Amino acid sequence: MKRIMTIGIAVASLALALPGIAQSSEQAPQVQELFGQGSDACPNMSLCLYEHNDLNRNEAARIWVFPLTEVRTDYSLRGHAAANQPSSAYMRAPGTGSDMAYLFPDYQCGFEGDREAEAISFRHNEEYNVLRGHNGRAKRYGYFYQNGRWTKEKSWGITQQTLNLNDRAGCVAVGSFTSTYDLRPAIDGDM
Repeated sequence: MKRIMTIGIAVASLALALPGIAQSSEQAPQVQELFGQGSDACPNMSLCLYEHNDLNRNEAARIWVFPLTEVRTDYSLRGHAAANQPSSAYMRAPGTGSDMAYLFPDYQCGFEGDREAEAISFRHNEEYNVLRGHNGRAKRYGYFYQNGRWTKEKSWGITQQTLNLNDRAGCVAVGSFTSTYDLRPAIDGDM
């Protein structure tokens, strides 16, 4: 049986002040830190990042909860207990599609600017027992293979790659499918 545990007076819904960057004038929602294990510990309409593999299956441990929002909301994990810690994830979002939550290894969400970036998106109600070996988008500088040939000049572009983000969490972005459109840039080709 999967369970949620509380310690002392700390209630399972202890709200932490994790700075979020809302893409509108609204204030970013609070992020919760729970102590528990299994997918049942993840609240409805949330992305949950778990401290250990297999959704903390072997022992109750920290779970960081990011509520899914209509408006795109970015959470930089710089200086937060969740930075570079999660090893597994689960998105409880019944009745929704995918592409509502993204994990970036750097402290900046998105693919803007002349810098490398990578992200995995999460499918609803699917366990990510480890955060490695998942397909995601990556922004790279180099030659791209597209339409049966290589580009002649190096450039910044987007490719789809197998990514390994275990213990590499820097930014989480959540939002509706339409508000996170720029987190799904077109693929420029293979590298």
